[in-house]
Amino acid sequence: MTRPGGTRGRRGPERAVAERPAARPPRDPERPPARPVSKARYRRRRLAALLIGLVLLVGLGLGARVLLYDAGLFDVEEVRVAGAATVAEADVRAAAAVAPGGPLAAVDTAAVATRVARLPPVESVHVDRSWPHTLTVTITERVPVATVTTAQGPALVDRTGVVYHGAGPADLPRLTTAPRSGDPATVAAVGVLAALPDSLRAQVDSVGATVSVPGAPGQVTLVMAGGEEVRWGAPERAGEKAAALSALLTQPGTVYDVTSPDLPTIRR
Repeated sequence: MTRPGGTRGRRGPERAVAERPAARPPRDPERPPARPVSKARYRRRRLAALLIGLVLLVGLGLGARVLLYDAGLFDVEEVRVAGAATVAEADVRAAAAVAPGGPLAAVDTAAVATRVARLPPVESVHVDRSWPHTLTVTITERVPVATVTTAQGPALVDRTGVVYHGAGPADLPRLTTAPRSGDPATVAAVGVLAALPDSLRAQVDSVGATVSVPGAPGQVTLVMAGGEEVRWGAPERAGEKAAALSALLTQPGTVYDVTSPDLPTIRR
């Protein structure tokens, strides 16, 4: 059915309707507006927060001290020794002088290392705490390369020229140079021994060195197990001299000179 003056099935254009913003609640006339925080009040709040934080830190520090030092929960129960081969572990513990029962945190590890390093065969020491109850002392022993006779009896010489008393292999070469720790002649002689390949070092019976001019390098001489003399010269170019000596020893001779590895000689 069609209404007069109208068209069937036809609609007019749609109109966009804007939504109104929600009405703000009426302001409470009895509530005063918020006032900005003054600078003085802000400083007081900040100071209060700092004081609270400081009190907490002090409390934590006191609690940690009680746990580590006073409660007995982290006391020393064992001194463990590592790296000892010829040095007795009992000697290391005695030198460390750390009594069981004291707080592990109170142990002066640097002082312990200094005391243990006074043992003649010890080259270096490292001390650390192994929580909760163990102090670990790790030592590195000296490596002897020669023996020497001193006024106190037989002694060892390590690869750095330090003379000390201790236990070492029975087949070490003899050092004929006057035994003085750090002496240039001693350092030169043991430096050559340390640089030799094992196959050559095993053939050496004795080693000595002389220094003709102060400050000059030591002049090293080796005596082999068969009585042959090796004029080595200065410690420099040890690898080249060792290679040259290995080749010379395949030929008969009484004196082998590798002072200049470029021109080695044999005296028969």
